[in-house]
Amino acid sequence: MRSLQGKLLRVVRWSFLAGILALAGFVSCLTAMRFAIRGSEVTVPDLMGRTVRDADRLVALSQLQLELESHRFDERVESDHIVAQAPSPGSKLKRNRSVRVTVSLGARKIPVPDLKGESLRTTQIALLSRGFTLGVTSIISSTEIEKDRVIAQDPLPLTRLTRSPRVSVLVSGGASVRDYLMPSVTGNTLDEISEAIQSTNLKVGTVTYRAIPGVLKGTILHQTPAAGFKLPEGTVIDLEVSR
Repeated sequence: MRSLQGKLLRVVRWSFLAGILALAGFVSCLTAMRFAIRGSEVTVPDLMGRTVRDADRLVALSQLQLELESHRFDERVESDHIVAQAPSPGSKLKRNRSVRVTVSLGARKIPVPDLKGESLRTTQIALLSRGFTLGVTSIISSTEIEKDRVIAQDPLPLTRLTRSPRVSVLVSGGASVRDYLMPSVTGNTLDEISEAIQSTNLKVGTVTYRAIPGVLKGTILHQTPAAGFKLPEGTVIDLEVSR
């Protein structure tokens, strides 16, 4: 009986030891596999803002591959530079796997509209609708171009620009207005002065008459504006004449 109990005890002991050895072997196997897996992983480099050429070189040094997934316009990143990547920088990836990237096409460029002959208001609307702003507005006199119409622009029509640049224009101010210095016409006759006034693009306005003894009929007694005033062409001159 004791012999049987001893045998059973030895069997239990050996079974227990075998279980412990099997468990240790399993744990060792898991640990070895974990180290093996970790040993095959690398850190994904930061490719953001780099050129495609530089990005390709970096992933190659990390034993990875570069995959150009897509392109898009981006106003903040110049053309041929990386704007997005997956997986993200610093993450882990197995060797020889691909890092997918999106490459910038640069800012979207829009052709400048032809503004020649357009009114200033139409010009402002046309520029704003395309994302441009009106820059310097210079005015020049012109007898050929209607007032408030665009004569020239900078940049030229169809020039391709990114959004929000300024477009400057040269606008017609219409025919120039000449100024005249008002002479003294008192003491002259109305017939003499009327023709002279009209020849200078001024106009004879209201003529009133007043009887003055001893003064020749038709003599100018008073004028408005007075002599010495600077007058733009088209100004009306009122006269008082002897009857």
